[in-house]
Amino acid sequence: MAKTRVLEFSTSAKIGGTQHMLLEFLRHASRERYDLYLCVLLAHDVLNDEAGKLGIPQTSLQMRGYWDLRAWWRFYHFARGKEFDLMRTYGLKADIIGRIVGKLLGIPVHITSVRSTDPWRRWYHVLLDVLTAGLTDLYLSNSEAGRLAVHQREKIPLSKIAVIPNGVDLVKFAPRPSENASLQKTALGIPPNAPVIGSVANLCPMKGHTTIVDALPLIQDEFPEVRCLFVGMDFLQGAIQRYVRERQLEEAVMFTGFRTDIPRILSLFDVFLLPSLWEGLPNAMLEAMAMKLPVVASAVGDIPNVIEHQRTGFLIPPQNPHALAETVLGVLRHPEAASKIGHAGHDLIRRQFSLESVVTQTERLYDQLIERKGKQP
Repeated sequence: MAKTRVLEFSTSAKIGGTQHMLLEFLRHASRERYDLYLCVLLAHDVLNDEAGKLGIPQTSLQMRGYWDLRAWWRFYHFARGKEFDLMRTYGLKADIIGRIVGKLLGIPVHITSVRSTDPWRRWYHVLLDVLTAGLTDLYLSNSEAGRLAVHQREKIPLSKIAVIPNGVDLVKFAPRPSENASLQKTALGIPPNAPVIGSVANLCPMKGHTTIVDALPLIQDEFPEVRCLFVGMDFLQGAIQRYVRERQLEEAVMFTGFRTDIPRILSLFDVFLLPSLWEGLPNAMLEAMAMKLPVVASAVGDIPNVIEHQRTGFLIPPQNPHALAETVLGVLRHPEAASKIGHAGHDLIRRQFSLESVVTQTERLYDQLIERKGKQP
């Protein structure tokens, strides 16, 4: 039986939550049933490199704008003749271009990924989405919040929007023993007994890093040695670093940049923070919970559907440094109670958010859509 040919088409190759989950699917999807390909709209980056290591054929279009006709031609040339059965797109630019080129090439099935609630979209973004929505077979969201946002904003019928949540590699993000924590802290320049708080999230406006910085002096009043780690790429051209310097917090805040050893870094944390302004379903939060960390996160998107306050984690209002500080102080004051909450969060992730389940659900959905178009997968 011929394999199903799938093209995964991402706007960016810089690793964020979207690209992380795309890469996990490429890594774990059945190679016996699927021929997988990757195309990136913008510049070559980490996603291309990691896909290449997996043996996935990949390319980058280096597109400079919607009217970069050379990039359109490169996409057409890459996809032509491969007889793809399904294309899935990630990011608005890839959505629009993928729908049009997919139609021209006769790719039978198109899936639009919805990875957040995207309140930043302007009227013309919505218009482009609506005008080309007829060229996509399904919107696939990682959260109920994203599903409702697309329905309310673009007026897409709920019947055309499915939900498969993010999943966690439970082996990779298994809880780790803490006996080497002091050595690992020292290697990063952290005092061995210092409490560690922080976030794994690219530096961008939606993730609420300034809320953490504003909360830090309140936490230092009781725990002066506390250290804060910000792990992720910088999309703000040093704005958060300047914000830290202006408040004379350079000694307490560390920026690690992009890291591939996230489980090792998370093993140093005492509290994981995600005071986002908006979200779908954040990968990093699920991974921290899988490692039994107490998580403090904003009550936005699908986060309240995962975190039950003071049972599997802690919920706070967005943009509220006082609430963040008080919650973190409570966790640091009462480590045994916080540990129980971390264990409860871990148990929830194991039951409901395994990567294996997510990959299986995604493969089943791909097969159903292709079969509906008349080809047996």
